[in-house]
Amino acid sequence: MAHRWVDHTAELELRVDADTEAGVFEDALAALAELLRDGAANELVVFDVAIDAADRATLLAGWLDELVFRAETEDLVPGRVERLMLDADGLRATVQAHRGRPRHVVKGVTYHSLTFDAVDGAYRATVVLDV
Repeated sequence: MAHRWVDHTAELELRVDADTEAGVFEDALAALAELLRDGAANELVVFDVAIDAADRATLLAGWLDELVFRAETEDLVPGRVERLMLDADGLRATVQAHRGRPRHVVKGVTYHSLTFDAVDGAYRATVVLDV
């Protein structure tokens, strides 16, 4: 798996390459954790996420939006995915995080340039964050 950030004016574009669909979601969480990381190792929190969407790209946006929402409202910095199940209609996951002081840099997840594609037996996704 690999990810990289691409600078935009008031936006960050995240591009994720993974071997599996689940890997895209796991790596997107890791990338967001890198962006929000606060250096603290406070209270460990485990929470469940359930998202339904018509397609994988919209599901990825919903996934990141939920993680950003938790950072903003509960001061949760995502750490890792404990369990992730994908089906035709959505995603069910258990996420491990810590309560801390996440960098509140993400205003929202946008839908422009949003992609999630199978490419040569692997998966590639792009999502733009408003910062």
